[in-house]
Amino acid sequence: MSVIKTFPGVVGFYVLTSQGQLGFYDQDKKFVVDAKLTEVFAAYLQQYLKIYEKNPDQENFRLALIYSSQEKKPWGSETLFLEKNIVRRLYPVTGTVTEDLTSFQTKNRAKSIYRGMELFLEYQDSATPNMPIYCPVLYDRGTALDDYGPSLDRPVTSVDRDTSVIEVINILAGIPVARRFASEITILKEKIYQGIVKKGMRKSTEFTLIEDVRRNVTTPITTEVKAGDSYGHADKRSDRRVTLDSQTDGKNLVSGTGMSHDALIKNIAASLIGQPEPATATIFKAFAKFRDVDHSKLEALAEKCLIYKAPPGTQLLERGTKDTMNLYLLEGSVQLIAADGGVKFIEGGTPTAQNPVSSLKPRMYTVTAFTRVAFLWIDDKLVEEILQAKSALRRGTV
Repeated sequence: MSVIKTFPGVVGFYVLTSQGQLGFYDQDKKFVVDAKLTEVFAAYLQQYLKIYEKNPDQENFRLALIYSSQEKKPWGSETLFLEKNIVRRLYPVTGTVTEDLTSFQTKNRAKSIYRGMELFLEYQDSATPNMPIYCPVLYDRGTALDDYGPSLDRPVTSVDRDTSVIEVINILAGIPVARRFASEITILKEKIYQGIVKKGMRKSTEFTLIEDVRRNVTTPITTEVKAGDSYGHADKRSDRRVTLDSQTDGKNLVSGTGMSHDALIKNIAASLIGQPEPATATIFKAFAKFRDVDHSKLEALAEKCLIYKAPPGTQLLERGTKDTMNLYLLEGSVQLIAADGGVKFIEGGTPTAQNPVSSLKPRMYTVTAFTRVAFLWIDDKLVEEILQAKSALRRGTV
């Protein structure tokens, strides 16, 4: 199997060859060996491959499978399918652990290849939050989907025999904990991340977690857009300085009791992943409130809004607060806990996420990130100002 011909979406992803070489496929679909990292990890990777090839089903080595799904997926056909032991770790549940996955875990096994790889790269264990756990690379054993029958959630079909698979393996699996802080590992993880991010930026201007590029917020704004550059306007907007209070120009817009807007923002800021990033008009269409809003007004709103990312366990909202802010969940799952201890979950991209999370004031729920989440944090006053501007414009044209 030619990996890049079968899976054209993995351009930029790091690959481990059967000869122990680390590298990636460039835009010309040619394999480029990372000579320096291959040399650094040479002895270890040779031993790693011997162990893995002898018993590829042992836990902690294989993280996921990548294959072209026959089912229609929001992200296209190339799908990353998590191993059962990995999905249990990424999406833990309270209580007794059973052999079968919960419905929530089963639902979260299939991901886009970008989202899945990012999950691995940014996963942290609560017991050792700074220690690298996963360093995902692709590995081709020439297998088909029917070779993984016990891992699937369904019976094997004839189509599975003709469905090629490339594995996602964790090359940290054989490295002792004490050695996982080595600079070489940090460099490799960063290269893997950057390769995926760059691919995501080339692919689409639409928002997905892995397609959010890390921006240099101190770069001066540029106004020149090259002809034919479909990302020119997005790039220009992303150069603007993005800070936690850019939506409010540093002003406190909160009225009411409980946790203040300032305190809430600071609480989130302590756990944010990377820099907040500029929103785009397109992502607002996922929410019921904005579906009928004129695109120019969505552009105006996007200029004032940021996309935040936070890890599991981050408290996002507090029960009883009455501020004017609303949280719009883009991706990931949040846990809502009521005063009586009742618990429910909301997952980004589902019908229940079409409205702001716990938007009734005073808030009825304390909201915590159950998985890694991406969200918008928008002031109702800002939204009303933009909607009123729209109405005023229409009245002026009558």
